[in-house]
Amino acid sequence: MKKIILSASMLLIAGGAFVSCKETTKEKEVIIKEEPAAEEDQGVLERVGEKVDGKVDEEVDETIDKIGD
Repeated sequence: MKKIILSASMLLIAGGAFVSCKETTKEKEVIIKEEPAAEEDQGVLERVGEKVDGKVDEEVDETIDKIGD
């Protein structure tokens, strides 16, 4: 019985020598994906052109209404 207890204690001591008691912290790197800036479907000139087209269409419609009356 003495041999078994001594063997078990020697195994525990030998096993403890190979195990580190140091706390290990795992660092995780978090990568946040940023969404790209909203790409404009139209350029500045195209947007301005559409606004001008709308105003010209309104004036043309008004002129046609005046002539039609």
